[in-house]
Amino acid sequence: MTVIALDLGGTKLASARVPPDGEVAERRETLLQGRSSRAVGRLVVEAIRSQLDAAAAQRVAVRGVGICVPGIYRAGTGTVWAPNISGWDDYPLLAEAQAAATPSVPVAIDSDRACAILGETWRGAAQGARDAIFIAVGTGIGAGILVDGRVVRGHGDIAGAVGWLALDRPYRDAYAGMGCFEYHASGTGIAQRAEREPRAVFEAYD
Repeated sequence: MTVIALDLGGTKLASARVPPDGEVAERRETLLQGRSSRAVGRLVVEAIRSQLDAAAAQRVAVRGVGICVPGIYRAGTGTVWAPNISGWDDYPLLAEAQAAATPSVPVAIDSDRACAILGETWRGAAQGARDAIFIAVGTGIGAGILVDGRVVRGHGDIAGAVGWLALDRPYRDAYAGMGCFEYHASGTGIAQRAEREPRAVFEAYD
């Protein structure tokens, strides 16, 4: 049985079908291109429907849909907080995704950092490990943490949201949207700093 996997980031949405052996098929990517709120939700719904249609055309049975999101998934409400997607303060992603998948295909959602470390334990460098940490640096920064074989989630699933680590004093209002570490060291943060302070960036990485 195959599952449909969606990887939502701050700049793009990737989708694919993944059979039990882990060999990715039907991989597709769509840039967010500044979309926000429900426009991003519609992209997710369209990706699910498109992958389901392709699977049906090839007579591939789909067991479920898994979605990783760049922020915090609130399992109690089925909503997502994603600081890099405008309007996703409490977005009802589970309801929309489940409606697209139909009741016969269950949907699971988790943070990208949790999915990353679970992926590494399944098919990556952490196979067989009971304790491991995966650091993801992209539009944001997150850490998937595995302790004694279990993902560390913390209160409100905030564990691993390391982009909020304080690396600098004093606090700046610019840190409010994504955190100090992410502001300075994420892919987006480095690019923006290069535009503001090109000499400082070159000196830091010299």
